[in-house]
Amino acid sequence: MAKASLNGRVLAFVEARMPDEMAGLIRRHGGVPVGAPVMQEHYLQDSPQVQRAILDVCAGRVDTTIFLTGVGANAMMGIAEGMGRLSEFEEALRSITVVARSPKPGRILRRHKIPIDIMPPEPYTSSDLIASMRDLDLASKRVIFQRYGGPDSELPTYLREQRADYEELTLYDWGLPDDTAPVVDLIDRMEQGSIDALAFTSRPQVPNLITIAAEAGREESLRASLGGPVAVASVGPVCTQKLQEFGIPVDVEPDHPHMGNLVMAVAEYFGDDA
Repeated sequence: MAKASLNGRVLAFVEARMPDEMAGLIRRHGGVPVGAPVMQEHYLQDSPQVQRAILDVCAGRVDTTIFLTGVGANAMMGIAEGMGRLSEFEEALRSITVVARSPKPGRILRRHKIPIDIMPPEPYTSSDLIASMRDLDLASKRVIFQRYGGPDSELPTYLREQRADYEELTLYDWGLPDDTAPVVDLIDRMEQGSIDALAFTSRPQVPNLITIAAEAGREESLRASLGGPVAVASVGPVCTQKLQEFGIPVDVEPDHPHMGNLVMAVAEYFGDDA
């Protein structure tokens, strides 16, 4: 059976972390990539809250640490290094329970030789994470975890129900890009019919795209395109839920939440229409 191909179709994306990788995947599957990042990462290097949490880990005052994203795990290591406490922080993490939401933070932790006690199965949703933690006794235990692309009520609710002493850390935030012109141009190109599909690779991209469109007076145009001729592709259930919350229908979602699978799923989607 021949591998599905985009056959020259234009697949746009709003990925900010790995735009070159995304573009390369699209080309390898026979498509034309158009990138317009809707986010810009801002690290909070001088956060007193995060620095205090790192010192608490080093002092043995934390029982469980939950790493939700690779970016967040990397940021925390960077902040510890900037404090001159990286080695001490790494050693302390090796003696407590470490939870990684997915392979992305897992890779960062392994790079620092930190064992991972718990990692949920795909698709790495909050529900999967909580289910994987069911055997942990969290009552009166100190738990720290990073904010993941905005407030997430499911994990804090669970920790509260378990009577854990938890703290949610803000390691970075996703602001709007300094230059939003490429995004506005993308919206115009979708309206003109020169974009076949738009891919979303993370949840925070959704509200940022809507905000940029609204500020440029293009929200109505954007919604019309995404509700009609432009196929909407979501990397996984977490992203799909956010799109649906904003009233954006999802046409494509891969079985496994990875960029490569997402591009392949879009190719198969159009192949079905061939």
